[in-house]
Amino acid sequence: MTPTLLTGLVVAAVAWGALFGMSRAAFWSRAAVAGLAIGVYGVVRMPDVYTQLHAASKAAFLGVTLLLASASVEGDGAIIARSVLIVALLAVTTPVAAHAIARAARRRGEPLRSPGAVDES
Repeated sequence: MTPTLLTGLVVAAVAWGALFGMSRAAFWSRAAVAGLAIGVYGVVRMPDVYTQLHAASKAAFLGVTLLLASASVEGDGAIIARSVLIVALLAVTTPVAAHAIARAARRRGEPLRSPGAVDES
């Protein structure tokens, strides 16, 4: 996805929220809750620990990032700086934590239950 297309989608989404009388912070908060809800659905619905972990880590990062965007929209410079720092730390630690959990599951012998999954080790 190109940056201009992504920017256009974000502007269109915020304009859509304004059409229904939502503030920008309320719009981003609702988007965060929707992202987290989709992640919970993915954890419940996915067949094995590896795909559940994928859904959980993506949803957690996306949801928290959108909540911090919501706080940044209405906040001052200090809140924006903290939000950027938290997002940067999450961008580094979320994949590392997911890898550690997946590695522990692999060492424990958790099987791949996804249809068509191939163990390449």
